[in-house]
Amino acid sequence: MFILTAALMSSGCASCPTVVYDVLGTSHADLEKARDVGITREFDMSLDQTFNRVLEILKEDDLIVFQKSERRDYIVAIGFPKQNNTTRVGIFFEGTGNNQTSITLSSLSSTALQKADTMILEKI
Repeated sequence: MFILTAALMSSGCASCPTVVYDVLGTSHADLEKARDVGITREFDMSLDQTFNRVLEILKEDDLIVFQKSERRDYIVAIGFPKQNNTTRVGIFFEGTGNNQTSITLSSLSSTALQKADTMILEKI
């Protein structure tokens, strides 16, 4: 089991199937549930442009992309300053038409959520 887990984790978390995250206890389902109390903003950019811009911002700020969806509908980031290095922030994307995208940030940590708002949404 250890070898299987190590092999999957070394291949990059973004490539692991969702079932593996559920088994390891690192699913993004809890962040999905917290969306209703998250921070939401709309941007005049396509879904792809917005998703790529957020990835750029995360890289610029040395934050870690823990998980990301191949459908480009969510990213889970970790590594926010002065947070436990496993504190996760969910970044959820939804195309709203007319070349606009809605982003919702969610986290189980209100402090991490506020930092993500400042570090990500205010830079788009």
